[in-house]
Parts: sequence; C-alpha cells; structure tokens
Amino acid sequence: MILRDGGCAFPSCGVPASACDGHHIIHWRNHGPTKVDNLVLLCPHHHRLVHRSDWAIEMVDRTPRFIPPAYIDPHRRPRTNSARRSIPAAA
Repeated sequence: MILRDGGCAFPSCGVPASACDGHHIIHWRNHGPTKVDNLVLLCPHHHRLVHRSDWAIEMVDRTPRFIPPAYIDPHRRPRTNSARRSIPAAA
C-alpha cells in the first residue's frame, strides 16, 4: 500500500504514509478481503470521513478512485489524488 498509494490516497491530501492506516474498500464485515487490492491508505481525518459519509472508493487499474456524495457532485464523478501515482503490478 505504501508503494502504491505513497500516503493518504484521498484527493488533494498530502499526509505521508507513516501517518496513515489501511482502510478496507469492501468492509471486512461484508467479507471484504484483507488484501492489498482491497485496501487503501487514508489519514485519520479522511478515514473517519469515508466511514461517516457517503464517499465511496473503487480500485481501477491499481488506482484508488474516490466517488463523492451527490451533494458534492450530483454526477458523482470519481476523483484521484493527483499527487500520488500508482505502481504497475509486477509482471
């Protein structure tokens, strides 16, 4: 996760990986696996935000994409953290 996300993956966040926790994209209570492709690094602020709001996260080509609630963007266009870059999967 550190190599892939580099720090908090939430759009426009610059918190380093050392201050982040892993977040299950599909929650473990819903049988989400504890595997890298189902985890994303989030700082404490954004971790709470994702749990307490209608933000959604999807993984596309090893890049976490954050889908805002309709009250932020009625079209719910996915966003990424442009300061972070995903690392391609090993061949």
